[in-house]
Amino acid sequence: MFAIFLLSITLCIFYYYTFVIRVRYAQDIPSPKPCYPLIGNGLAFMEQSPVKLFENVVLPFTQFDRWFKVWLGPQLLLCTSHPMLAESVLSHSKCLEKPFFYSFVQLEQGILTRKYNKWKRYRKLLSPAFSTGKVNNALPTLISCADELMLKLQSMVERIGTVSLAPLLSECMLNMIFSTTLGANVVEQHEANNILRNLDSLFQMISTRAINALYHYDWIYKYTKNCRIETNSRAECYRVVNKVLASRRKTLECSAYEAEDSPAMLDRLLTTKDDGPLTDTEIVHNIYSIVGAGNDTTAHALGHTCLFLAMHPAVQTQLYQELCEVFDNLDDAITEQKLKQLSYMDCVLKESLRLAPPGATVAREAQEDLFIDGQFIPRGTTVVVSLFALHRRKDFWGDDANQFDPKRFLPERSEGRPSFAFMPFNTGSRNCLGSRYAMLSMKVILTMIVRAFKLHTQMTMEQMKFRFDIALKQEHGYFIQLERRI
Repeated sequence: MFAIFLLSITLCIFYYYTFVIRVRYAQDIPSPKPCYPLIGNGLAFMEQSPVKLFENVVLPFTQFDRWFKVWLGPQLLLCTSHPMLAESVLSHSKCLEKPFFYSFVQLEQGILTRKYNKWKRYRKLLSPAFSTGKVNNALPTLISCADELMLKLQSMVERIGTVSLAPLLSECMLNMIFSTTLGANVVEQHEANNILRNLDSLFQMISTRAINALYHYDWIYKYTKNCRIETNSRAECYRVVNKVLASRRKTLECSAYEAEDSPAMLDRLLTTKDDGPLTDTEIVHNIYSIVGAGNDTTAHALGHTCLFLAMHPAVQTQLYQELCEVFDNLDDAITEQKLKQLSYMDCVLKESLRLAPPGATVAREAQEDLFIDGQFIPRGTTVVVSLFALHRRKDFWGDDANQFDPKRFLPERSEGRPSFAFMPFNTGSRNCLGSRYAMLSMKVILTMIVRAFKLHTQMTMEQMKFRFDIALKQEHGYFIQLERRI
């Protein structure tokens, strides 16, 4: 009897500290409903449907103008979709840590999720590999991989036919990343399909775990079906990349050139001597971070762009006309100079990234006590920003914020709009390292596709169904009808 009494007292103290004392700073911050004792808003995030889960996650960001709080069980998250607050958080020098749920990726010694004090070294080491010069030097490789994509599309479409772009774009991006960052030859077809299938499964399991409070506990999660799927998918992804790592390491042992002169990011990791060589785990985790994040985000961002163009024939026609003006002959070689002249394509890609940012939700953890917009944020607080909701705010983008209109990025219409209202690759010190690479690869592929085909679809903007995942994706893929241009 005494043990039961003691347990009850302990639980009461735990509840009072967790839900009252520890979060007293947030007592006046609103929270979405329903919110229950102990589990908080958790029921809304245990949804099995990825589409419904995405809708449940985004909805509160559209209901509150500035700060609001969400309870994932005992974990309180401070949330916002206000551009000014988002920029203040993501650019703050003392709000650069990644929160606990990023550890579910299990790449704790890679640039994606590493603690800030160690992350700075990786950033310094890898940044030169993604400089403007290095990215532009990769253009011939990007074109070669895109040519392979076009050969497949041409063979699939005699004159007009429906194609599922998602696997084709993902395979093309995987080949680009393997070739330019790992220095490896294009992966074999069956290996590419295997790694892409397992990456998709792996990322879905990780994102589901991050939003489900019960799955945060290893002793619960390890007995779930999701954990078994994640473990198997992770092993398959590692097997393919490990083979590439072993092959490249052997090649470097027989090479006389300096890694500084190599276009391959892997070479820098394998040969760096600054502050001592990297451990095998650090090398592997950084490679997995780049391959996984770079492939998934860019391929689906391009898939969304193709969908938007198929839905808006007038925009597609204007883009094709620009290509005709820039390229004297539509068979002309793609060059860096030609790509720089595609100003309307820049607007198309930006508008697509506005409506469908690759990383729809980002989060940071305060390293010290902070005050942002007059709000006290204690050390250790997790702050969540919805870029998806931020990019669709009507107070910054107008009443047509949910519509696709590339002209909104023309200079005359961009004047006066705060820069932090648009951050598709994040912002601040921990922004996307590969943003230049992503934009160049998308411009190359999009140039080839639009020059060769007219894009059609029966889907409308209202019918688009996003699913909750690490990278923003369409639930039913990117089925587009391609018509050969004459």
